Amino acid sequence: MSQKRVRQKQKNKSKGKIDSHKREGSKLISPFNQIPNAAYISWMNDRLPCMIWAALLMNTIGRDQAIETFRQIGLHVGKLFQEIENRNCSLPRVGIYGLSILDCDLQDKFFEVLFSDKRVVNALKPLILFKDLPLSKKWGEYLGEVPENEGEFWTNLADAVAILLDHQSQEATDCRWAYMIPIIYSGKLQLQTGEQYREYTEYPNYEDQRKVRPFIRATEMQFGGDTLDKDYSQGKKAWTEKFWNECKGNTECISPAPNKSSVDFDLMETVSLVRDIWNDLFDHFLKTDKFTHIQPKRDASFGFCFYALTVTQEGLASSGKLVTAKLALRMLAEIYITFNYLISVRDEKLWDIYRSYGSGQAKLTFLKLEEILENQPGYLKKENVEALANEDIYMDFQNISLGNWANIDLRKMSQVAGCKSIYDAYYAWPSSYVHGQWCAIRDVVFTTCHNPLHRLHRIPRLAPRYEDGAESDLILLFNKVLDLLNEVYPSFDKRAELVEKP
Repeated sequence: MSQKRVRQKQKNKSKGKIDSHKREGSKLISPFNQIPNAAYISWMNDRLPCMIWAALLMNTIGRDQAIETFRQIGLHVGKLFQEIENRNCSLPRVGIYGLSILDCDLQDKFFEVLFSDKRVVNALKPLILFKDLPLSKKWGEYLGEVPENEGEFWTNLADAVAILLDHQSQEATDCRWAYMIPIIYSGKLQLQTGEQYREYTEYPNYEDQRKVRPFIRATEMQFGGDTLDKDYSQGKKAWTEKFWNECKGNTECISPAPNKSSVDFDLMETVSLVRDIWNDLFDHFLKTDKFTHIQPKRDASFGFCFYALTVTQEGLASSGKLVTAKLALRMLAEIYITFNYLISVRDEKLWDIYRSYGSGQAKLTFLKLEEILENQPGYLKKENVEALANEDIYMDFQNISLGNWANIDLRKMSQVAGCKSIYDAYYAWPSSYVHGQWCAIRDVVFTTCHNPLHRLHRIPRLAPRYEDGAESDLILLFNKVLDLLNEVYPSFDKRAELVEKP
């Protein structure tokens, strides 16, 4: 197995399987949220702004030279911290906020080592763009005044932020190591083995880095968050919020160009072939038509197919890519599951209940039009609804069921009918688009701002996202409905197909 596939497999495994979630009422609790008293901290939101100086340095003088600078800072600041027991600061933190609360001699040592390379001044110039930069006077002594060509410096800052946004990136790991190495040298963190000590002090040249990097990130997360030191945590949070606010206030959003969507099949020919099935269905209906009395099972069976054909045709006509195509998928899934359930339970009375429920809904709608709705919706014609309600039995004798017609939800129907996979694949997720749930809205109308300084926030797309084609799934579900018809009223062999472009 390739290393890429191994990494992907490990990544997927880390997300947790469904059965690793704990059910509490209607919620599935994720494995991490089952840990008592768990606290959440964010690298991007809370700690990245403090180590932005390290990323600026790497982008300018290169990774190898920057790491050696970090190592020297860690050695000198850490050793100096170790020399005096009674200090005002609890740890030799070298994040931008942490530096501001260090003892003066530690601050001096940090700046002395950092600026021993003349190239560092140009590398860290973007820091003086921030009005609320902690220890701003000290930084200003080395970096000078705010430059006139601010745009270039905001660009440099964006480049530095970009390489740190992924908390597991190589650059982010390097910066997290730079934060921890003074703490290691100070002796405030006692590592368990000499091996671990060498992994830190000889980073990144000792041991398998696939093991070392996660260890570094885990320890930095513990010390970088430092939720036990309330004053430090609150001060750092105030700085990080100001950092992101100034980034947003001084730079513009960048909207990516929308991807061009294209129809991947012969739309006209495919829709035409689906439409032709209507005539074949009609002929099959007539061939199997033996009685004139009400036949709930037969009417529903053919009705499912004609209705599914209509939905499929409209879904395909939208090129299979519009939002309405996803709604069509959900409709087809419900048609198939309902039809399959009615066949599977082998109870002829249930077909009567299904039909009677529909008539009752027509009656309820008519009564609302008569008694409640003053401004009647244009899509409803009262006389049409009245005719539907009275078709089988005069509506005065028609009961109205307010719950589900079968007293069972669609998910359980799919389990009884042995088609839960159809529910999972074609009903659950498209339902989020039907209900206007957040992920559906996010998917269609929002995109991620490409300005790294804006923290990957969301902005409206220049046009809706129409990229995922549902055409093959529409055909698949429609044909499954026809398979059910063939099962109860054979033989109907005609099936729809997706016609490739010439």
